[in-house]
Amino acid sequence: MRFNKQVTVVIPAINEEKSIAKVIGEIPPWVDSVVVGDNGSSDRTAAVAQAAGALVVCEPRRGYGSACLRALAAMPADTDIVVFLDGDYSDYPEE
Repeated sequence: MRFNKQVTVVIPAINEEKSIAKVIGEIPPWVDSVVVGDNGSSDRTAAVAQAAGALVVCEPRRGYGSACLRALAAMPADTDIVVFLDGDYSDYPEE
């Protein structure tokens, strides 16, 4: 929780097995939930993300928007703030 607001991080991902755990691991501790929208990965992205503590939802329809929408539908209902991160570490999770 940050400033009495529930914060959820949404990470759309496809074939990010090598980076997803690092991304999740560097999310600040005040973030309340992390939802990964796996977009039909052929590697272990979903398993690695789940092991790192994220809720993982699968969206077989390809596309960034499809993965984001599926993750948004699965996030906690009491979320006040949504932050989007990329699963390939092109963003800086600690920010």
